[in-house]
Amino acid sequence: MKKLLIIALTSLLLASCGSTTTDDTNTKTYEWNQFKINVPKAWTQVESKELPTVNNGKVELALTSTEITAWFANNLVIISEDLQDTTTSIKYSNTNYIRTTWSVQEYVKLNEEEFKFSDEDSSKLYTFEAKYNSQTPKRKFIQTAKICNKKAYLLTIGINLDNTWVSKYETLLKSFTCVTEATKK
Repeated sequence: MKKLLIIALTSLLLASCGSTTTDDTNTKTYEWNQFKINVPKAWTQVESKELPTVNNGKVELALTSTEITAWFANNLVIISEDLQDTTTSIKYSNTNYIRTTWSVQEYVKLNEEEFKFSDEDSSKLYTFEAKYNSQTPKRKFIQTAKICNKKAYLLTIGINLDNTWVSKYETLLKSFTCVTEATKK
């Protein structure tokens, strides 16, 4: 689990590329085998060769804005982990939060709140500032987790510190839904 967090934060830093101004409020739906989520239309997918290898889990999706501010682009990383035990989205989110506070530098909790996905599944949403390590700049992160069957998804959005419009990113995270055989039809 700790490695997943480190990979998520690393992926956020690696996803910092692009060069034009975009509007993060105009969205499209991305759908994969086991989930779908609304994302900004202008964001682009990060190539797998640019992502670190994940030992315990898998980077399912990494997207980055094409707009760069202070050498950083807003971005989204979704990492999955197969679960052995049954848990809930809220419990997984809480556990990940505790591990986050141990594994980053200059951690500052900005907000913790109850969070409901569009399908009414409850979780926790954490907004915090942190540095991945002493060489990286401090960023703001918005993070939650969702369980789909026996798979956990850790959803992390990284934005610049001066970005105060957190609610638009919360809306993106709320759109995350599990895709099952029944919902594919």
